[in-house]
Amino acid sequence: MTTLALLCLGCATLPASGQGEKGGLVPVGIPPDRLAAALQPRRIALLVGVQRFEDPQWRPLRFPEADAAVFGEVLRDSGKGAFDEVEVLGGALTREGLRSALRRLSGQSRDEQDTVVLYLSSHGTLARDASGQLRRYLVLSDTAMADVPGTAFSMDELKQDFDRLRSRRKVLVLATCHSGGGKSLLSDGMQAELAGIKSGFFVRPIEEVSRASVVLAASDWGETAREDEGLGHDVYTHFLVEALRIGADRNGDGAITASEAHDYARRMTYQFTGGRQRPSAESTEVGVDPIVLVGKVVRAGKPELYSYAPVLDGFEILVDGKPLTELPGGVAVEPGSHRVQVAKGGGPALYDGRVDLGAGQRVDLQDLMSAGEGRWEVGPRLGLFSFLDRASRDQLLGPSGTVGLQASLRDWPARHLALLMDVGGGTGHGSSQLPGVTVSYDYQLFSAGVAVAWRAEPPWLRGGSLLAGPRLSTVRVVRSFAVELASAPQTWFTLTPGLLVGADFPFGHGFVASTELHLDWAMVKVDGQDRSTGFGEWLVGVGYRFK
Repeated sequence: MTTLALLCLGCATLPASGQGEKGGLVPVGIPPDRLAAALQPRRIALLVGVQRFEDPQWRPLRFPEADAAVFGEVLRDSGKGAFDEVEVLGGALTREGLRSALRRLSGQSRDEQDTVVLYLSSHGTLARDASGQLRRYLVLSDTAMADVPGTAFSMDELKQDFDRLRSRRKVLVLATCHSGGGKSLLSDGMQAELAGIKSGFFVRPIEEVSRASVVLAASDWGETAREDEGLGHDVYTHFLVEALRIGADRNGDGAITASEAHDYARRMTYQFTGGRQRPSAESTEVGVDPIVLVGKVVRAGKPELYSYAPVLDGFEILVDGKPLTELPGGVAVEPGSHRVQVAKGGGPALYDGRVDLGAGQRVDLQDLMSAGEGRWEVGPRLGLFSFLDRASRDQLLGPSGTVGLQASLRDWPARHLALLMDVGGGTGHGSSQLPGVTVSYDYQLFSAGVAVAWRAEPPWLRGGSLLAGPRLSTVRVVRSFAVELASAPQTWFTLTPGLLVGADFPFGHGFVASTELHLDWAMVKVDGQDRSTGFGEWLVGVGYRFK
């Protein structure tokens, strides 16, 4: 923005004589090195450590300020992170203070190529908001345990602020937890409530992250993020900073990325705590453009295999029969052709295939497994079509069975999306309830649609998927009455946008059971009057995935 203003100012300047040509170019006079520096992507960090609280019910923490400070040192170091701006906040940081800091961070990041690090170390807690929904919160110095929703910083708000950052290279590090132990505190009432709820009810620390971002958490959901007197820091933060200082460059390309630093810290934290703390990650790094925290990429590194998908937690990567690492995480291997397997505890492999890997290549195991399973799915569907309002069911068409076919293409037009196409139809006998009379008819029903649905694979579905997205559908209904009542069949046709929601569940080898609900709104004409109505179709079926 500054460069643009200088250019505009230069073009408006006239020579000293006051004479000049309209539209002529005037030298700006900006040295090339200054211009290059102004256009260079920036490296920015906001590091927050809160350990003192006004409400005595919050137990003081020992090391959040030290955690933020030591992280800042390695990011500022010209021989390490070489960040342009590093703001470290601690002490009596209030909720409004954090909001102001996040606004400053947003103002500093003005380019999609900026690298942004947001680090937060404090207590975490759980509470129900005004609508009764259970939410996660970050405790700040002015947070009152008696009014957590009104005084703490909502993790939902934090996620929104993080997603709004313009940068496509951003890392959120959460050195906190919500388990009720360690760096987490819960009210007595919340502890009593959680005692009767299975931990699987809750979601992971951050459910979704925007494209090309990484969310790192010091512990997995339901676990405790620990401080250690001997280390003088939060355990995870200590090893994360250590990874940056010692140069945990897994693939040897000259740079330490967010995923390399996290994988080192995760492994060391797990070992240090005897398996009681397992840092987690949500990653949407894209292609071969990882988020570099220390150093520079100076050469093509070794190829890497990695996954941070929750569904693969606890599985191992085996290369040429040798187990190399446990997921989530990654491993670097030598270039060439390798047999790659993903398995757990000696059980059958989820994936087993030969992969050609070149220098600098990064392969997400989920993509590899999806390609191995096949992206196309085709199968028959049984359905139930019905108008949503009673008047339309009585006067037009009652609930009707359909038989059809569906085809879907996963990860198209982009990853985590799916293209779905379906056709179906049915025939039968029905009756319309008119004033004082019931009229019988034969009907023919045809329906078809195309949808682009977003796919989610929550761990509790154990390999299954949830689907939701817009759908364009067409429906044609033909009703034939007795000859004495109508000389020709009545035809109703509509083309309308709607919504698709559904789920699928793999079983056997390549087979998938699925169910979907289609909801649409349309205009119908009854007794010469147009009326808005809705209709839906419920489909169930079994398909087969093939390459």
